[in-house]
Amino acid sequence: MKPIISKLFEEIDELEEELEYYSKHDMFHQAHFKRYQIVIRRDFIKKISNALNPQIPEPWASMSADEIIKGLGVYR
Repeated sequence: MKPIISKLFEEIDELEEELEYYSKHDMFHQAHFKRYQIVIRRDFIKKISNALNPQIPEPWASMSADEIIKGLGVYR
C-alpha cells in the first residue's frame, strides 16, 4: 500500500475515534466537522486509487487488441 494511502487510513481511524467522543457528549458541531473530514479523506483515497489503478472503460474492456486498433483507425 502506498504510504499516503496508509496515512489517510490512519487519519480516518483517529477521526472516527474523535467522532465517537463528540457524538457521545452531544457536541454536534464538532461531530459534523469530523464526519466532513472523514469524507474528504475517503475521497482522496478513491482519487489516488483511481490514478494508480485506472480501469479500462467500456466498450474497450470487452474488445480484443485487434478490434481496438481497427476502431481507432491505426493499422499495424
